Amino acid sequence: MNFDTKAFIRSSLSTAKIILTTVIPYFLLAELLMYFELMPIIAQVFEPFTTLLNLPPEAALALASGVFLNLYAAIAFAAPLGLSVYDWTILGLFLGVLHSIPVESAIMKKLGVDWIHSVGFRLIMAFIVLMPLLIIPTELLFDDPNKISTALYQTTSVIPTNFTDFILQKSGESILLSIEIIILVSLIIFITTAIKGLKFLQKFDHHLSTIMALVTGLLVGITYGAGVLLKEAQYMSKKQVLSVCYFLMVAHAIIEDTLLFVFFGADIYLLIGIRLFFATLVFFIISIYYTHNTA
Repeated sequence: MNFDTKAFIRSSLSTAKIILTTVIPYFLLAELLMYFELMPIIAQVFEPFTTLLNLPPEAALALASGVFLNLYAAIAFAAPLGLSVYDWTILGLFLGVLHSIPVESAIMKKLGVDWIHSVGFRLIMAFIVLMPLLIIPTELLFDDPNKISTALYQTTSVIPTNFTDFILQKSGESILLSIEIIILVSLIIFITTAIKGLKFLQKFDHHLSTIMALVTGLLVGITYGAGVLLKEAQYMSKKQVLSVCYFLMVAHAIIEDTLLFVFFGADIYLLIGIRLFFATLVFFIISIYYTHNTA
């Protein structure tokens, strides 16, 4: 195995910078909105949407920031809300499919799926993957769906007496949360770097391009795996490219995206199992449809 230490350090530092510059300000913004009692006003605007997802209205900003920015922003907004295990699982499933839309849709366009199709498909699939959780009684899926879950960081029980103390207290909590996420993500980057360094992966020929594209996107995601996806797409048929793209729009970065929400108590088996099931189903439907219409 050839472990690329420089690539690991470079990727870890780059990601740590993104996490720090995203989690800290958005976490503080969420806390400030609650401190000045503005969160209920914002929540009322988005209540129909959050009700549709069976989430508390306060989760609206976490959803919006996850869809248009990234999952770190979503985590920053959701962390102070005291969400339950069920809420975190719903949030993880929905945003696992529908997140970072501007960046990832641009990559999909380069692979041959235009913005309208990629955004529309991911929006529809984000609701479809939630159906098992919305239909099946929660008691059958969770031991305690209403359990309030937090990360390793803990909010202090000391109530600040003034605004300065409040800012200092919440700044400390945001930094601690950021550090914990950085450690988690760095571990994931280490694992994916090790996987990419395996000799048998480096020796594959382009007859396995479809498998390589699927594995890369599944493990490291659309954004971080864009280089490999675009490279291998050159050696794939249009049917293979479309099948891979639609699979990955449902299930990609299955390790990092999943663990970010599992960190807060989301059910790992539901997050991975449901997304992989629907992604595999979509893969075969696209393959069969394309074969039938080009025969």
